[in-house]
Amino acid sequence: MFFLLIFPVLVAGFLACHIHPIHSYRLHRYEGQYLYLKSAELGLRCFAIAFPVFLAGHFWIPETYTVCGVRIDLAPHAALINGMSAIGAIDDSEAGKMAGFFLLSALTLCAAYIMKGWGHLVLRLRFGTWHAKVYVIGELLEDSPLDNLLFRLSLQKDKHVMLTLDDRKVYVGKVISLGEPSETNGMDQDISIMPLMSGYRDKDTLSVKFMTHYDDASSDIYLSLRQDSIVSATEFNFAAYERWNLPTQAPSTLL
Repeated sequence: MFFLLIFPVLVAGFLACHIHPIHSYRLHRYEGQYLYLKSAELGLRCFAIAFPVFLAGHFWIPETYTVCGVRIDLAPHAALINGMSAIGAIDDSEAGKMAGFFLLSALTLCAAYIMKGWGHLVLRLRFGTWHAKVYVIGELLEDSPLDNLLFRLSLQKDKHVMLTLDDRKVYVGKVISLGEPSETNGMDQDISIMPLMSGYRDKDTLSVKFMTHYDDASSDIYLSLRQDSIVSATEFNFAAYERWNLPTQAPSTLL
């Protein structure tokens, strides 16, 4: 009977992967067997939390408690045994095993939410805020130069980025948001920018020629781009662009 606990343990581990404030953003990096092993690891952690609670409830919590003359039943295990007997348990021993399996499974699943709360508390103590998602994602993207650059510029609202796409189209603007990590694509999804100007790179010299200026529009314009179509990205410096692209000089390549 208790061998079947492997299923709620794995389900609890997979649930913890999705709701934990840290593991939920790392989930897209867990692929194949590693995802199963990570779910099993977190599930065992949930079981390690649930099992002592189960034992404490079984041995230490009294069956009944009286408050102001009101009798309160604190023995759900006994009620579950009666319920298991009613649905077809062979004897009291079998009913007790079924009731214990049900309670331990439920506590294991609930432990995933305990881990979630503990994760938020750890992040609160570490970063000094309950809204630590930006710090978690920032650490996660440090190993990807493109993701790290776009994420950093999305936080610095006064910074502009220049993006060159695989069709030689060039955009200059502010990064508004990055796609949330998913189980399969990670952060490599759409990004949203507020374009300031756009143009293209010359096919021979690769110099940038801006054709459209969006600040002439009467309202803000937002544009979504696929990260996998970005060939290069750099922080755009207006002073450097004006110095390297004087009207009296031949167009120079802007890296």
